[in-house]
Amino acid sequence: MGSQALRTDFELEEEDRFFISGVEKVGRSRNTYEHQLRKRKVLVGVLIAVCSLGLVALIIGLGWGLSHRKLDYVCPRTYDPGNTDLVFYVIGDWGRAGSEDQQKAARLMSDVSQCMPPKFVISTGDNFYPSGLSSPADPQFQQSFTSVYSAPGLQVPWYAVMGNHDYGDSADDATLTSCLSAPTSEKQCEGKCCISPFWQTVPELAARDGRWNATLGNVVTRTFLLGAASSASGSGGTLDILFVDTVPMIYQYESRRWASFLYGFKNQSAHVEDIKASLVRQLNTSLAGGSKWRLVVGHHPVRSYGSHCSQPDPNDCMDMAFLRPWLREYRVAAYLNGHEHDQQLIKSDTDPVYYVTSGAGSETRAGEFDNLDSDERSKDALFLSDKQGFLAVVFSGASMKLHFYTTGQSGPTYTRVVPAPSSST
Repeated sequence: MGSQALRTDFELEEEDRFFISGVEKVGRSRNTYEHQLRKRKVLVGVLIAVCSLGLVALIIGLGWGLSHRKLDYVCPRTYDPGNTDLVFYVIGDWGRAGSEDQQKAARLMSDVSQCMPPKFVISTGDNFYPSGLSSPADPQFQQSFTSVYSAPGLQVPWYAVMGNHDYGDSADDATLTSCLSAPTSEKQCEGKCCISPFWQTVPELAARDGRWNATLGNVVTRTFLLGAASSASGSGGTLDILFVDTVPMIYQYESRRWASFLYGFKNQSAHVEDIKASLVRQLNTSLAGGSKWRLVVGHHPVRSYGSHCSQPDPNDCMDMAFLRPWLREYRVAAYLNGHEHDQQLIKSDTDPVYYVTSGAGSETRAGEFDNLDSDERSKDALFLSDKQGFLAVVFSGASMKLHFYTTGQSGPTYTRVVPAPSSST
């Protein structure tokens, strides 16, 4: 009995050990499964993270690619070279030593010139930032003009008016200290830093690039024949473009430190009434002489929804308001300006004149029109853009077409047909 009991006890112990061993095996199996499950979860998490990062990188890459894609800019579909009298471009506020923004607008002009070449280019001012040229040998001329607008289609005359930066606006304290502040003649400037708009008009500058023609402190009328014998339109007539230096007409500049630069604001503003009188005489001569079209070019806007004319009194449009009745009286089709770093076309039902801003040649003011009241905008703002761009003007038959080009769109962003001014206006 005793031995049997001992044997039974022994057998129970074996069963217990067997049971315990099974439990241990099950536990180890469970641990192994859980460990493998955790590994799978980690691997899945890593794969999801990698895929997510890849997707984000793809989206960013596509976004960058779309924003930096090189469009092939093209001519308007309605453009017919055989039925065109004249093509020219208008661009302003561009001279930033070949910056990325300047290059964008320059490439746009280059592409379009391959299919719709201009006879000339108008610059609406602020030709050299930040504060004009300091001598006829200033390297900015090469960096901002010759090297940037090098396309074959842009090797045509450039007719420029002055902007406030060409007069020295934005000259910093270091420049104001190191450069001559109030010289009275160019001889005093020999071998010295001497900022002046005068340098843009000297023969030495034109000798560096024969395309360059600039107007300072006066009014210059340039006449162009329309409907030449080679044109099928045969429209005839002439176009007079009057280039006006408007900087002396902005009275708030009187107190600026740069106003005393060589042949600068104080020198030119002393003759501002003579400039205005000359403009009236030349407008009258154009009208009396039977010119079919008149355009006036100046740096400062007469009408604008941009920052220079929406700020509190005083603003630039207030100083330029004197021009509006003259433009109507002498049947000017359009006034072209820069100064605002954007593109605009304004035409009121009560005013026959088209007010055109083309100042998007380099830096623009993104979002400039976002807060513009929709009711106010709808009254007479036909086109507003805060992107880099230029204006292509095409004369054909009895109309003038304004093609606004902006970066990011291959063809014109907006086109407006302007009829010839009525003789009864």
